Formats: sequence, C-alpha cells, structure tokens
Amino acid sequence: MPTIVKVFPFFVFFLFSCFCVLAQNETDPLANQTSPEVKAELEKAVTAFNASRFADTLEILKSLYAKHPELVPPRIILAQWFAKSNLGNAVKANLEMGTEEVPEDPEAFLLLAEISLRQGSLTAAEALLYQAADKVKTYSLNPVRKKNLSRSIRRVATDLYEARQRWQEMEESVNLQIKTDEPTPELLRKKGIAVFQQKRDDEAKTIFIEADKLDAASETKGLPADAVMSQLYLLRGDKENAGKALEAALAAFPNSKEVLALSIQARVNDDRLEEAKQLAEKLLAEDPNSPSVKRLRATIALYLDDYPTAEKLFEELLLADPLEAQNKNGLALALCEQDSPEKLRRSLAYAAENVQKDQNNSEYLGTLGWVLYKANQLEQASNVLKQSAAAGQINSATAYYFARIAVKAGKTEEAKQLLNAALQAKSPFAKRRDAVRLLNELAK
Repeated sequence: MPTIVKVFPFFVFFLFSCFCVLAQNETDPLANQTSPEVKAELEKAVTAFNASRFADTLEILKSLYAKHPELVPPRIILAQWFAKSNLGNAVKANLEMGTEEVPEDPEAFLLLAEISLRQGSLTAAEALLYQAADKVKTYSLNPVRKKNLSRSIRRVATDLYEARQRWQEMEESVNLQIKTDEPTPELLRKKGIAVFQQKRDDEAKTIFIEADKLDAASETKGLPADAVMSQLYLLRGDKENAGKALEAALAAFPNSKEVLALSIQARVNDDRLEEAKQLAEKLLAEDPNSPSVKRLRATIALYLDDYPTAEKLFEELLLADPLEAQNKNGLALALCEQDSPEKLRRSLAYAAENVQKDQNNSEYLGTLGWVLYKANQLEQASNVLKQSAAAGQINSATAYYFARIAVKAGKTEEAKQLLNAALQAKSPFAKRRDAVRLLNELAK
C-alpha cells in the first residue's frame, strides 16, 4: 500500500493539485460550509482516507452528498485527496467514475478536459469541455458553484484555443473572461498573444503595455511588453524584429532578471559570447544563489574555453546538488580540457557515472566519448560516440567529436562533412568556434 499524505480537516477544502489542474480548480462550495453535520461527516471521511480505508471514505461522502446535493460530488472530493497524496492514477480513475455516477454534474467532465489538454489530447479535451459547458447551463443546485464552474470553463476554453492555434476564438474567449471577471495582467497577455498571431502587431504591443501597467503594483511581474514581443517575433521567424524588441526591453529594464536571461541566450545563439559573458556576470551578481543563473554563466565559460571558471562554477553547483547530472556533465567537460592527469581522471569518472545512470542519453554518451578522446583512448571513444549516434541523428557537439577522431585517423573529407553538419545546426554548442577553426584549417 503506497504511503498516503495525511489530510488534516482544516485543509479539507483546499486539496486541488492533480497535474496542476485540481490546484487551479475554482469550484469549492465546501470552503464556506458552516453546517456542523457536514463538518462532522467530512472529518469522518478524512479519518477513513488517512487510514487508507478508501471504500469507507467513498461511502461517507456518498451519504453526505445524498443529503446535500449542492456540495461537490463524492468522486471529485476523493480525486482532490488522491491528488494531494500524489496518486495520479487514482485521481483520473475517480474523475472517470464521477462522470458515470453523477453524469449531470459538470465538474468531472471539466477536470478531465483540462487533464487531457495538459497531456496534449486536444480532441478529447475539446469534447469533454463542450460536455461540461452544456451541463453548466442546466446546473442549478448551487449558484456560487455554477458561477465558479463557468469561470473555469472560460479559462480552459482559452487555453484550448491557444493550443489549437485558433487565435480569433482565443481572443473572443479572453474578451469574455475580461468582461465577466476582471482584466488581469495574465489575461491581457493572453489576449496580446492572440492579437499578435492575427498579425495585428501594434495592437498587441499596446495590450502588453497595458498588462505592464496592471503589473506595476504586483510583486510578481511578467515579462515586459518588448520582451514578450521579442519572443513572439522569434516564434514567427522574424529574427530582426525579435532582436530590436529585445534590445529595447534590455534598455528599458537593464536589471530585470528575466530580460537579462533572454538577452544572454540571444547573444549565445548569435555567437556573441563576450557580450553574453558580461550580461551573465551582471545577472550572477544580481542573483548569486540561483542555480540556473550560475549554470548559465558556467556554460558560457565552457563556450569561451575558460575552463577554470567553468570548473569552479560547476563544482559549486555540484556541491549544492550532488545528484544533478547536468552539473556533472558540465564539470566533466571543463575538467577534461585542462592539462592535468588528475582532472582528466575525475572527468572520466563523472562522465562514466552519468552514462551508467542514463545509458540512452546521447548528450552524456557524447561527453564520455569526448573525455575518452582527450584521454587518447580513441577506439573506446569512437565506440561510445557510435552509441550516442545510435538513434540515427547526431547533435552538433557529437559531430564535432567524430570529426576530431576522423582527423586523427587521417580521414580529412569525412571530418569536413562532419564539421559542416555540426555548423549547419542553428543551436549553439560549446565547440562551435573550434569547429569553424578546424574546418578552415582542413580547407587549406
């Protein structure tokens, strides 16, 4: 029997956390329940649930619902509690039973729609959402619950239209949310996305600026208008306007961590590594305890062949989180490039440990192959790199590693082909500049 997280009575009304769906559920008529009878029965149900007597829990909830049909149906309450206990399969199973036992109630259909949406099953999500919407129209047992269910349906509909890329319907859905609820920065940004995707760029930026103004009084702020526009332009494939918008965002918000991170990544993508380094150092000074920021700075150090700095930062990351494989991978790459037998030995140990734990990870196999190459174990390096490419497509770093082995074997033409393949990919990799230099040398 799996361990069950205890559900204490004073939390009984707030247990919505399945797949990040029940956590967002807005229908909770139990939260304001003052009836002593209802409270007593709920406490009995909680006690039974915490003792893993699930059948008894269900019977108590069914009996309570028979007397108080204005409450949330039994299976949905059970699903909430199973979600709190991280038992996802039991959550979905109870929601499915809820559609059978109380077919006139909208909520199980709505929650299943959102789960399907998050899992990418868009057709199922849409069908379930339409059923939930139809059932809400005729639901009359609890006006407050009906209002909250209607709000949730509008929210899920907006997300569905976005996933379907039905931008006009998404815009109309957001407008309805704003009209019936209230404008929020999140809603305005959703509307801005829908408007942008309909090629109304100036209008979209105006909406994003409006969202920024609503954000002004909030501690948690979203991306500023120009930064959002830059990301949307990138998705459209308009790199020129994306760059202009991002530079405008950086000029207006030079200390924004989010804008700095986007600006750093853009410079890495464009091979403007020295500029990326300066911004990364600024961001690290702003947020020195952030693992993601430190990892970004360490990665740029790798790209710039600054291996002592990369080693130092990856070691700090690994000390803070010894189980994080990406930190071991970065440290292995930094160590193997330095002229030290001891560091090469450590590098090999880290790389081999990663592969041992994740034998099908092409990135970790590529790193191990490169470390073996640096250790002059060419045959073993070649075998490991072949494992990395077993899926039929190799990444740029692995192509570069193969090219180095081909050069050692005197296979110049093969090395050129591999280097060209590595450089054709748009994604950055640590050895891009080395690959350019090597290709130029081989072309002479």
